[in-house]
Amino acid sequence: MARLFSLKPLVLALSVGFGASVTAQAANDLSLGSTCLNCSPEKLQKYAKSHSNPDIKRSGETPLPSDYTRITADKVEGQTNVKVRADGDVIIERNDQVLNAQWVDYDQTNETVTAGDQFVLYQNGSTVSGSNLQYNLSDGTGVSHNARLEAEQDGRRLQSVSEKAEMQGNGRYKLINTQFNTCSPGDASWFIKAKSIEADQNTGIGVAKNASLVFGGVPVLYTPWVDFPLNGHRKSGLLVPNLTIGSDGLEFDLPYYMNLAPNYDATIAPGFIARRGVRLGGQFRYLDEKFAGQVEGSWMPNDRKSVHNNRYQAKIDHRHQFTDNLRGGVEYHQVSDDDYYRDFYGREDIARNVNLNRQIWLNYDQQLWGGNVSSYFTAQKYQTLANADGFKDEPYSIMPRFSTQWEKNAGKAQFNVFGQFTRFAHDTKQAGNRVVLYPSVKWDFHNSWGYVRPKVGVHSTYYDLDSLGSISARTVSRTLPIINVDSGITLERNISLWGDRYLQTLEPRLFYNYIPSKSQNDLPNFDASENSFSYAQLFRENLYSGNDRINSANSISTAVQTRLLNPDNGSEIFRAGIGQKFYFKNDNVQPDGSIGRYARNRSDIVAFANGNISNNVRLDLDIHYNQNESRAESYSAGLRYNPAPGKTLSARYKYGRNEKIYLQDNGSYHYDKLNQIDLAAQWPLSPNLYAVARYNYEIRAKKPLEMLAGLEYKSGCGCWSASVVGQRYVTGLHSKKNAVFFNLQLKDLSNIGNNPFEKLRLAIPGYSKTNEVVKP
Repeated sequence: MARLFSLKPLVLALSVGFGASVTAQAANDLSLGSTCLNCSPEKLQKYAKSHSNPDIKRSGETPLPSDYTRITADKVEGQTNVKVRADGDVIIERNDQVLNAQWVDYDQTNETVTAGDQFVLYQNGSTVSGSNLQYNLSDGTGVSHNARLEAEQDGRRLQSVSEKAEMQGNGRYKLINTQFNTCSPGDASWFIKAKSIEADQNTGIGVAKNASLVFGGVPVLYTPWVDFPLNGHRKSGLLVPNLTIGSDGLEFDLPYYMNLAPNYDATIAPGFIARRGVRLGGQFRYLDEKFAGQVEGSWMPNDRKSVHNNRYQAKIDHRHQFTDNLRGGVEYHQVSDDDYYRDFYGREDIARNVNLNRQIWLNYDQQLWGGNVSSYFTAQKYQTLANADGFKDEPYSIMPRFSTQWEKNAGKAQFNVFGQFTRFAHDTKQAGNRVVLYPSVKWDFHNSWGYVRPKVGVHSTYYDLDSLGSISARTVSRTLPIINVDSGITLERNISLWGDRYLQTLEPRLFYNYIPSKSQNDLPNFDASENSFSYAQLFRENLYSGNDRINSANSISTAVQTRLLNPDNGSEIFRAGIGQKFYFKNDNVQPDGSIGRYARNRSDIVAFANGNISNNVRLDLDIHYNQNESRAESYSAGLRYNPAPGKTLSARYKYGRNEKIYLQDNGSYHYDKLNQIDLAAQWPLSPNLYAVARYNYEIRAKKPLEMLAGLEYKSGCGCWSASVVGQRYVTGLHSKKNAVFFNLQLKDLSNIGNNPFEKLRLAIPGYSKTNEVVKP
């Protein structure tokens, strides 16, 4: 017969940490389940069903007042305020807690509750189960045997089985002979096995003793002691080691993380490279409402494979918001020697880090005279690294530069005034000051189908140059008017291709540009370089970047492009275009500032086509055709087949008749033909096993620039994934490097090894993370 007891507040609390709420399954064994690495979802469902908890039973009675307790059972007997015994489908309810058991003894004198032979405790949306439970209500201590636990919070899941769980009061507990992982119920493809785990929810710290990582039933890592956060927050301690095998043998780093404060932390990473020696790396990060940044570095005191010792790298990156209008930053990068990146980094890093930036900058925005003003201040110089032959071409230092730009709209007109002062400094080249003033006004006449945008401006440049050796100091200036008109129309129609509906546009465009001819070989060239000839370049007023060279122009660019759009949401599916420039005069300013003559009255032809040609196939095509010599200057073509995530095949070809290949000892670039093919793939060999590969081959040189191959695997139930990738790549004219990346990813826990994701993403167009492709 069911009875209601209004007793003193009854608290049944079993806390399990790991920063999550706790659920559980009734268990007669101390096994997480199957140990199969290639787990079957169907097998796990069968396991989970056979080991699942019964549904939590509730009395169905009227909800109780706060802190009152209801005991419902087939049979209840005892003496109020002394001892109560409940048997048969016992249900104890208090607030949001529910305890189910075959029997329960509640000793009110000693404030203890005992439950057995099997119990299930539901608390705050979570459950715990075991063979028996003993709990002291007054001090929060107790013991549960053969406890099976599960936890889930913010999508992160934990399951554990323990021989004994000791509740030590005040948010402290201890698990004896325990196993836990973050997999699905019954999936024990890997787990952490520990002699004991002690946790204190007040400090948020757990400590595991005699712990080992068991993978596929085989212990692979062991530690006598390790601590970890219980609530998912950051905590000081050792991180998972980084392992790589390459041309220098085994590389190993053991990082230690220091949680110094809520808004800053640090990592120290001692390690070694087998054929070089020991090294020490570190990083310090900080974050505030007004600023953020990081400082990092590495040091190798003795490199056995190099003539350099005390090899180091240092980086500083700081960003600061001083006021709503003023922000700034500092960037500093230095290495110990010219060979540093060639010895310790990959192909892409070597190319990116020839000039290491050291810079301080400020940016200020405000309203002035009804317009917007943006001002910029910077001081910048570089550490320039020499190439493998010892040559380097150091750019000018900017010491300093101040730029400001004012813009205002008035009706259809937009007024723009740009001004800039720069001090260029150099140890071996002529230094000097440069002042630029460029006021302009542009009108915008447009409607729903077309536009006309004329622009008029005057570009003035003034130089005050220092003396250098036999070269005398001097001043020189240049003033040029710039006039252009940009115009275009957009036509649309609905079409049907291959059974699908599209909105097609036809967009003719004309761009007229006029700049008078002026020889500029008396001007220095501090920062100007010629932009590559492309479709976008047809509509730029200046063919040069920087301000030291301004091309002469009396030309009109003609072009037309078409786009295929999704008629429902307007998203672009495919785009193609072709264009050419026609010259009304045949002179132009060369990179050295002299006036050259065109051999023809029209430019080369540029064309492109980019986008999806079907649901699964993408085309990327660019061509630069020399009409005067009836041959292509350069072209590239790429075709990618991507029917589903994790399935991608791509072939790319690139040709250049006269491309920059490398920097020579005399400071000039060596130009030669570029003729490369690039093949890449990611493809499933089985539902869970994927192959990845890339082959980048230089046809003219008859040698590969990069070769990459590997395998990636994710367990069918999604609890772990592993990859092994080998790479060989060219680092110079006569040098190359090898690397092998191993990675084991344990779901919601950690990575072991060195994750090759970023290298695969750059190498394989359309690459998808394998552990996000296979669904359990």
